[in-house]
Amino acid sequence: MTSTSEAVADESPSPGRVVSPADIAEALGLPSPTPEQAAVIAAPPEPALVVAGAGAGKTETMAARVVWLVANGLVTPDRVLGLTFTRKAARQLAERVRARLRRLAGSGLLDDVDPTGQRRLAVASGEPTVLTYHAYAGRLLAEHGLRLPVQPGARILSETAAWQLAHRVVSSWDADLDTDKVPTTVTEHVLALAGELGEHLVTATRLREYTAWFCDVVETAPRAKRQPAKPPKDLLDVVAAQRFRLQLLPLVEAYEHRKRAEGAVDFADQMSLAARLAETQPDVVAAERGRYGAVLLDEYQDTGHAQRVLLRALFGGGEPMPVTAVGDPAQAIYGWRGASAANLPRFTTDFPRRDGGAEMGGLGPAREYGMLTSFRNPPEVLTLANAVAEPLRASGLGVRELRARPGAGPADVRVA
Repeated sequence: MTSTSEAVADESPSPGRVVSPADIAEALGLPSPTPEQAAVIAAPPEPALVVAGAGAGKTETMAARVVWLVANGLVTPDRVLGLTFTRKAARQLAERVRARLRRLAGSGLLDDVDPTGQRRLAVASGEPTVLTYHAYAGRLLAEHGLRLPVQPGARILSETAAWQLAHRVVSSWDADLDTDKVPTTVTEHVLALAGELGEHLVTATRLREYTAWFCDVVETAPRAKRQPAKPPKDLLDVVAAQRFRLQLLPLVEAYEHRKRAEGAVDFADQMSLAARLAETQPDVVAAERGRYGAVLLDEYQDTGHAQRVLLRALFGGGEPMPVTAVGDPAQAIYGWRGASAANLPRFTTDFPRRDGGAEMGGLGPAREYGMLTSFRNPPEVLTLANAVAEPLRASGLGVRELRARPGAGPADVRVA
């Protein structure tokens, strides 16, 4: 994994002088970025992983990265795609980027570096696209879903509507189901299993085969001398849970069939179907790479397997492009729904950069940058936070120690 803390801006293919992060900050009337932030802002136009700690100025740096790319003629605003998890975060990032671009257009800096006026025109006539990951997947399905086929007007089920549909399937089920669980609980299990299958891009048929094999191996494994005839209770409990999952699979399949019959998809479907599109339809990949010249991936530690497959298929292959993933394994919060902090270190090989080496056909791992100065927290809080995160560092997840900004004053820490 390659790491760098230098702002490399001289690889820009645009004519004239290269605009530095400090130039942009001065023109926009903003504080000059720190060396760590400047390295990210002016990174070469290629894939890059940014590990940004809490309070390190992530959103401002991402916005400044877009402004730097635009100011140096590396991309136009309408060819920038930003993805994050919540509508609130998407709105905040979009507002920050658009505000900075408006200030850039009115600063006079673009006239200095581009007397033709083309960059100013691009800023005035186009805006970046900033969406949630699921909204982006939904748009891909709306535009290209017929290739799967999925109807463009497919109804998106809310969590409540999905639960009601699954509950109708469970309540009307007339086959045997060996469980003492009430229909409400079974419905929750059906939805959870359907979501996990979608998130991990696994079919019910594949899961059925693997689960049956696993149960058979455990139950028929030869016993060593003096070993009890039956496996340990903990292992038998695991087998029982797997067999219950086998019973749920027909219900999951019935739920999927009912959704198709009603022309509906749920949130898990959006991502898994979009991933299938990206993996199997080269025309879709070409269209998205033609539409966007730079991509920002926020909170990348919270992406799951299907999201990783989707993004890697769209923007990780072919000629390397400016894909900037920002995340922090210490802030992963969506593990319960299939997210994997391991996607952060995997980014560097999922999105290789061109380095002239022979090992990967002239490609090498993406550069990694660190933003570890916290502007939000005093030294005492960071000392405690670093101590709490020590087990994560020991586990090899790449969690680094945060440090306070220069001149940060002391604080009192009270533990309730």
